[in-house]
Amino acid sequence: MRHPPKTFLVLATAISAGLCLRAVGAASAATLWPQKTSAIDDLLPVDQAFALVSAERKGEVIEVSWSIAPGYYLYRNRLGFAAEPVTAAHAFGPAKLPAATSIHDERGDSEIYRGNLVAVLPLRDAAGSLKRLRVRYQGCADAGVCYPPQDKLIDIASGTARNSNP
Repeated sequence: MRHPPKTFLVLATAISAGLCLRAVGAASAATLWPQKTSAIDDLLPVDQAFALVSAERKGEVIEVSWSIAPGYYLYRNRLGFAAEPVTAAHAFGPAKLPAATSIHDERGDSEIYRGNLVAVLPLRDAAGSLKRLRVRYQGCADAGVCYPPQDKLIDIASGTARNSNP
């Protein structure tokens, strides 16, 4: 009776061992080295991270309010307000903002807001023609990821906002 050559036995044993190790390795690799998720996978959608809660006319002012999720912040210098139609451009004065917190991040030295933010826009005589308010803002996550600038158009009468981003 002939026996298979030794090289065949060695090769067959190596292949069998490799297949067994591969099957065991695939199962245990996930437990030994779990897949890391990137910071981007854990980010909130922009409208949850920086919820534009309301823009209400209250007597002689318009109050614009945000609820900023924990772990996120808005930049003070990236807040902007514009009247629409443009003929109502002088309908309100400069925004009155609360004191901000100073930080140093990937953009350098900045002032930011966390938690709740209310911007107060003092109305002027031309405010009667003000129909909509364009609100612009930008923020980041503490994870080091910044969102693109946001642009919302708010109907002052109803207080509803729609996304103006392309």
